[in-house]
Amino acid sequence: MKKSYILLCCMVTLLCKTVSAKSAVTSDPVIEIVASYIKYMNSLEKDNTAEKVLNLYSEQYLGNTTYVKLSGAIVKKSYTKGDIKIQLNDILEDSNYSLKLEMNKVLYNVQKETAGTLSVLLDFESLIDDKIAEKGTILMNIVASLQKGQWKIIQNNMVRVSERKDIGDCVCHVFEKGNTQFVTELYYPAGVKYDHKFEAFRITSNDKNRIIKSGGNTFIWESKSNELFLNEEKLGAARNPEEVVQLIIKRLNLETCDNIIFR
Repeated sequence: MKKSYILLCCMVTLLCKTVSAKSAVTSDPVIEIVASYIKYMNSLEKDNTAEKVLNLYSEQYLGNTTYVKLSGAIVKKSYTKGDIKIQLNDILEDSNYSLKLEMNKVLYNVQKETAGTLSVLLDFESLIDDKIAEKGTILMNIVASLQKGQWKIIQNNMVRVSERKDIGDCVCHVFEKGNTQFVTELYYPAGVKYDHKFEAFRITSNDKNRIIKSGGNTFIWESKSNELFLNEEKLGAARNPEEVVQLIIKRLNLETCDNIIFR
């Protein structure tokens, strides 16, 4: 009876070791990294987990982000670990801003002994004063490696797609040089904080109408009706050059500005 008991204990011990070994082999450190990233980012302002977020990244980290805006415009940026630290500090310095992440689905996953790859879809919300400023999805293609006994993100190619953006008030300063040249400086809500940009306008004329060029756009300002057109789209009527510039600024910033205060 005693021998049977000992044999049974040995079998149970062996089974436990087998299960443990199997769990170690099938554990997914890259998914665990992403889960930790989501957890730390969601509590960033409350628990100041910036260092925990940074600790997930290798010192050799290189990442690329493609941001697809609501308009379809594309912005590309590259990041190092140092750039991520700056971003985290910016979030912490703005007490009105917060970012919420949620796992949507794992699209692809391959785990090897010292390296792993993961494609995962996240849902995100940017909030200002607890109100949604922007929401959308993030596709992360991550490569992680085992470095000195710890798993670190060494590469992340990310696509961030904006699917909704709540817009706010903007402030625009208009500077003129005569009646034919204008420069505007627009302050607009940009998630974490207000950003600003400049636009230059030059007004010329031909036998029929006045022509305004700004960036890659050409506007027609009809001489008889004072109607302003972008291609075939009517933007409104303007009595003078300053009004026409204001119409153009409103048209170019529909997705960003709910109301523009001109100064």
